[in-house]
Amino acid sequence: MLHHAHEDFQGGHQGITRTHEKLRTEFYWPGIYADVQHFVKECVDCASGKGAPPNAGPSPGNIEPRYPFEAVSMNFVTHMPESASGNTFLLLFQDMFSGYVMCKSMSSTTAQDVAEAYEEQVFQRFGTSSMIRHDRHPRFMSELFARFRERLGRRQRATLGSQANEQQERSVQTVIRSVRAYVAEMDQSDLDDHAERLMFALNVSFDATRLDTLFYLVHGWDGRSTVSAMLGPKPSSRSAYEWRRKLQREYSYAFACAEDLQKKAKKMRSDEQTRKWLELLESKAGFEKGDSVWLYIPKYTCGTGHSGSMEFRDDFRVRLKVKDTGYRVNPWVHIS
Repeated sequence: MLHHAHEDFQGGHQGITRTHEKLRTEFYWPGIYADVQHFVKECVDCASGKGAPPNAGPSPGNIEPRYPFEAVSMNFVTHMPESASGNTFLLLFQDMFSGYVMCKSMSSTTAQDVAEAYEEQVFQRFGTSSMIRHDRHPRFMSELFARFRERLGRRQRATLGSQANEQQERSVQTVIRSVRAYVAEMDQSDLDDHAERLMFALNVSFDATRLDTLFYLVHGWDGRSTVSAMLGPKPSSRSAYEWRRKLQREYSYAFACAEDLQKKAKKMRSDEQTRKWLELLESKAGFEKGDSVWLYIPKYTCGTGHSGSMEFRDDFRVRLKVKDTGYRVNPWVHIS
């Protein structure tokens, strides 16, 4: 069971929490969490394929989607080893409400290719999103949306440039680390063959922010693994109508919780960033009375009015601070 939940393609070499949640929903034995913790920590592929945890990035901004696929973020994974099919790029799409991840291996990143990938991965499965978050050049995005209009017959309502999308950057690193744990070739030329297969493992994994799986938040039910399918259905006396009503109630509750939890997480990141900015402003508030300072004094060439050279002089001390706009200084006289 540990091998299936962690090392198998349906496990995706996820961390301790996600592996434990995957097992906990179907199985139980005394000490299950300790066993999972030990198994994941001793995993050789994880130790060799995953680096140290990255530093937390800045807040991704104030986008608060209200339902799945209202806003989709887009990012490229570049500098990949060339695969047998000639692909060197991985285009990653992520629903900003549920965190659901999709990817497409590509050999080029032209606007036409990206539009085709969007149509295949997002539009044909979930419909058109209202917003796309990206970090591409505006000229590229203008050409891309022109291709969207040609293929989909509609305009994109809004686009948002992002220089720091923390959620998307984490997903990119998670995908790359997971894929590297499965590559069989020394030159990693089979890397893109595994990327799309691992999307299922990432999407059925427990999300600590939303407190549910990404698959459930999109579809309303949990994706079944091969082991769960072999165990057969659980005994139940509910009719199809009762099962559907129960599913709808549970999904509505999880949907509302996910929306509320994301708002809280974004507010926490925003408050933390605001606190850091305030500390930075306080640390750079300026000079105070009694501080030793260097004074910049330009030298002028006689008769020209132009500066011939410039220099800084020390041995000055702030005597009085005047309305935050200037300083009176007390010079020290040197006799030589």
